[in-house]
Parts: sequence; structure tokens; C-alpha cells
Amino acid sequence: MAEITAQAYQALRNYIQSNWKYIELRDDSGNAIVRLSPSDSRVTWTHNAGDQTLKLQVIIKGSDVDIQKPKTFAKSAIYDVATGGNAYSVESFTPFTVESDQDELTVIHEIQVPKV
Repeated sequence: MAEITAQAYQALRNYIQSNWKYIELRDDSGNAIVRLSPSDSRVTWTHNAGDQTLKLQVIIKGSDVDIQKPKTFAKSAIYDVATGGNAYSVESFTPFTVESDQDELTVIHEIQVPKV
């Protein structure tokens, strides 16, 4: 069995960063709350170039017009499409309830592509 090269793993990381652009936040029952695109100012890649772990960050505020309060956030999911599709990566975190305009939640979804 052949192994892929370090360059191939980097190409895979580049592909993921270029194509797996949508992050969906879900409630504690797994229901979608909001799916955001990379053009949304609340969404940013935060890892350093060449890192094994890709990190997509989203910051949600209670004052955001697309967030109904109160709402409990508990999972994030990564997609390559704005609507529908299948999640490529789902990560759970400690549930957090946005109750007021002053509440703020930062989620960092990590995708491991380990070979370097």
C-alpha cells in the first residue's frame, strides 16, 4: 500500500480550506440554528499556514439579527454548500445559551489533517 506524500496532505488541507467554507451552528438536539458563509464577517479561518489542524472560527452575538433568543448552541458542522448537503465534520462543545443582546459565543471548529 502506498502512502501519500506530505505535499499531498498539504494539498488536501488547501482543498478543505478552499471548499469546506460553510459553518452551521446547531442546538443541543442537533437542529440547525444558522449556517454562515466565509463572506460573513463573523466567520474566519484562524490557523497558521501549513498547520495540521485547520481552524474555522465563528463569533455569534445576541444582538445578531439572525439569532432568535433564547437559543442554546451546542454543535458546529462544516459544509461545502450554503443549503442542504451533508456535513463533512461535526464537533460538539459545551452548550451555551444566548439570552440577551450582550451575550457572545465564539466557536472554533477544528479539522485535523495530521500528516506533515
